[in-house]
Amino acid sequence: MILLVHALRRHHAGVVGARGHRLAADSMREVVFGVEDGTVQNMALVAGMVGAALSNRIIVIAAAINAISGVLSMAMGTYLSSKAERDVALARGEAGPGHCTPERDAVVMAAAYAGGALIPLLPFAVGLPRVGALWTSMAIAAATLFTLGVAKAVASHQARGRAGAEMLLLASAAGFLGYGLGILARAVFGVAV
Repeated sequence: MILLVHALRRHHAGVVGARGHRLAADSMREVVFGVEDGTVQNMALVAGMVGAALSNRIIVIAAAINAISGVLSMAMGTYLSSKAERDVALARGEAGPGHCTPERDAVVMAAAYAGGALIPLLPFAVGLPRVGALWTSMAIAAATLFTLGVAKAVASHQARGRAGAEMLLLASAAGFLGYGLGILARAVFGVAV
């Protein structure tokens, strides 16, 4: 998140990277998508596992595996989609999208997703009691997502509060749904680990 704010400040100030392009503008899609998806997906998973009354140890293991799997999946998907976008543009005789390469896009996506996915996991990893860890995790995730929405608005010159609230509300719905699914799983399957 600190890197995102730094990159956006550089973009907002018009700082140009070593290769002559705006770093934040070229990375905005991957950063917003990666941080949001990593945070929301792992937050929903963690909330579901708390709802199912699983232990912190199980939550940390499952959320870490989910984070690693997500990083790999998102990096590969970004690489392949960026490569396809570039190849189609070249086949049509058009200029490719900016100065980005599929490899660079994949690395940015992987880093953004990993950062987002770690946010809901940390309170459980440091040993907070399960319910306290969930509340802490939700608060940190909410602050991160709101800040991400505001940062996106700063870069695109949109209403900051509205963009932050939009990101927060959409993500919160996923977290509450995950928690509800965990409670349902516990009731249906009698899970108690």
